[in-house]
Amino acid sequence: MNVTVLYVGSSLLAPLKQAEREINRDYAFDLRVAAHNFGATLSEIEWREIDHDLSVADVVFVIHVMDGENGARLLDSLERYKARHHAVVVINCMPDLMRRTRMGKLDFGRMFGGVKGRGDSGTQGREDAGKKSDKARRAEGLVGRVGSWMGEQARAHRSKKKRSHTQYLKLVDRLPGILRFVPSAGRLRDIKHYLQLFCYFLQPTPANIRSMLLYAIKHYVPDEIVDKAEIQLPPPERMPAVAIYHPDAPSLFESFAAYRKWYEQRNGKSGKLSLDPDMTIGLLLMRPQIVSDTRKAYDGLIRAVEAEGLAVLPAISTLMDNREACGKFFIDDGQKAEGGEQGLEARSRVSQIVSLTGFSFVGGPAMNDSEAAAKFLRELNRPFRSAVSLDMQTVEAWRESQTGLNPVQAGMQIAIPELDGATEPFVYGGVGAGACEPLPLENRCLRLARRLKRWNHLQTAKRAELKLAMLVFCFPPNKGNIGTAADLDVFPSAWEMLKALKRDGYEVEVPSSADELRLMLLGGNSENLGTTANVAYRMSVDEYRQQCPFVEDIEEEWGSAPGAINSFGGDLLIQGIRLGNVFLGVQPTFGYEGDPMRLLMARSGAPHHGFMALYTYLEKVFKADAVVHIGTHGAMEFMPGKQVGLSDECWPDRLIGELPNIYIYSVNNPSEGSIAKRRSYAELISYLTPPIENAGLYKDLALLKESLMAYRLATDERERAQVYATIEETARALNFEVGRAGN
Repeated sequence: MNVTVLYVGSSLLAPLKQAEREINRDYAFDLRVAAHNFGATLSEIEWREIDHDLSVADVVFVIHVMDGENGARLLDSLERYKARHHAVVVINCMPDLMRRTRMGKLDFGRMFGGVKGRGDSGTQGREDAGKKSDKARRAEGLVGRVGSWMGEQARAHRSKKKRSHTQYLKLVDRLPGILRFVPSAGRLRDIKHYLQLFCYFLQPTPANIRSMLLYAIKHYVPDEIVDKAEIQLPPPERMPAVAIYHPDAPSLFESFAAYRKWYEQRNGKSGKLSLDPDMTIGLLLMRPQIVSDTRKAYDGLIRAVEAEGLAVLPAISTLMDNREACGKFFIDDGQKAEGGEQGLEARSRVSQIVSLTGFSFVGGPAMNDSEAAAKFLRELNRPFRSAVSLDMQTVEAWRESQTGLNPVQAGMQIAIPELDGATEPFVYGGVGAGACEPLPLENRCLRLARRLKRWNHLQTAKRAELKLAMLVFCFPPNKGNIGTAADLDVFPSAWEMLKALKRDGYEVEVPSSADELRLMLLGGNSENLGTTANVAYRMSVDEYRQQCPFVEDIEEEWGSAPGAINSFGGDLLIQGIRLGNVFLGVQPTFGYEGDPMRLLMARSGAPHHGFMALYTYLEKVFKADAVVHIGTHGAMEFMPGKQVGLSDECWPDRLIGELPNIYIYSVNNPSEGSIAKRRSYAELISYLTPPIENAGLYKDLALLKESLMAYRLATDERERAQVYATIEETARALNFEVGRAGN
């Protein structure tokens, strides 16, 4: 007996395989469950395997398939093998696939129109409609609502209906009770079976997935194929819609108070980790992964964050709207300010929010309401991050890819969360080839956890103790271009920033003027060392090798350190000036000025030793707490590596390390700003382009314009000749060529 499950994501793979083992153990059915992830474009080899599994399937489940290309091809296969299938159960898919649901006498194609059933005409559904009882119509309406629930939510959003996801969840929560009043025989029998399967699926615990398979087998696989007499079908297990999860806890927590009591008792024994709002990271988790027990990727990141000394508050989200989980667990509704309720910011229980859902903050996979998300997050005023689990491509495919994330993941898990303001797009886990669930990528979890810790330090440390690095650019190099950027007067801007830092309590020495700042950077010891700017630090090759783990990789491209760029007498030169706890430095040249795009496209490219030495100095020697890149734009985010979803072998990731990156970026360049966010983990602070006015004409050009107007208006030939002579004389003086048109 064969069951084929076609599903977008990874949360069902492990419970399906577990159900297969348990059913064969308990019932000796010789059941084979073939599960395929439909989240990305499939290869021909994968399609051949899918086609074979559909050709032998007794029961088919199709879940969450919205992709047009995959869906269209699947439609053909379902049509080709429909005589073989005893039941086809489609849940939350594109409309054409939903109409392929066939279970006994239940045929969505006839019920909702668009697909002809066996031996019927396209008018059969309309003819049947007049014969249905009110109970049948209500039942069919219920099927339509729950069967394609994401589409229902998207349509409600587009039409501005006052129907919330919370209302839908209440309907689903009542569904098992409603089903008690639906007859198990007659016209509504198969509708009830569909809704019962939906109830099992919506709470995808391992036990419910097992029951979902057994339910379909019991009611739709013929008796001659399998003996169904002994099948036991417990009611669906029910799990909370939102809750708090921790890998060490015995169960889920439905209140913050219960979690806090357990968490502080657990950590009190070791004297570490209390839920201090300034030291607690709020994590948003996908509910299916938790209830289906496919949570190892989450567990890896949770433990990595705690290992860095930060507490965690991992909340299970309702998928469609993260505000519910945030409001219940991340915000303290009990605190009141004198004279009224405090704002969200004052009542936050977390210092940062990291979404691991892979979808938009409000809307989930069905839509994106970035306006509502921005309003909520702006009021909460906490940094919002979004990390990526490789659920729609294997870890191996991601590592081998020069692009990184495939288009589906890049769009769904990077671009859409960016509309909500999400940053730090780290890949923290994924499904390996042949694996059944996502596993943590330990080194990426560690890097993300340490970056969260560094961002947290900026929030909690005394300003006078913080060290900031500020970098200006020089391109093209060696042509007087230090401190240039698109549409920004860099040195006056940097000077204003220094003054603002001083006012806000940072330990910084502020020059008397922007010109003095420029002269300090360009002067100093630059003449003695033959450099374009002052040298603040000379890094020996031995120190460079000790502090930087990537020297050998760079030497394969550039030869032995220190190389010829930004070096002197065997040392690597760090150009810049110290201004108290602020370092103002110059980002070195690309090194590939003749062909700068080679850095982005060449798989074997690398930054030169001088470039790597600067960022090594900032993090390991100067020990900066953050780096500020001033102006559009520098070279670091264009270094070789994946386009999006970077690995630890990508040079932007290696260069920025664990440093929080703040980038002063032109508002009129969102495309390259996205590159900075995705490849250097930058927080962008936008500046406006300079206002543009009509400059007009000046001096003899203005005189020439007036003469031309006079010539056009003149009617007397003698006057026209005099004006023409003036035009000719003025034009020659301005080096214009003079000729008489038509003569």
